[in-house]
Amino acid sequence: MTTLTTDKMLTKHQERYEEIIQCENSTIKGYRLVALMTDMERAYQIPLIGVLRIEAFKQAYPDVMELYKQVSNARWN
Repeated sequence: MTTLTTDKMLTKHQERYEEIIQCENSTIKGYRLVALMTDMERAYQIPLIGVLRIEAFKQAYPDVMELYKQVSNARWN
């Protein structure tokens, strides 16, 4: 089994995001965006609670958080 680096994983998640936003069916797009967020939470162990933990993660992995926020915001567009 091959372990992906954070950069390679982020690239894969960015490519997946770009594919999802092309979807014309808003319901399907929404489900796929939620699934991507869940996959990112697991892959990067993004903390969902604890202000200090979240802030530390944001500082340590700004690119991951930027994409995560972009995916989250796309759910409402």
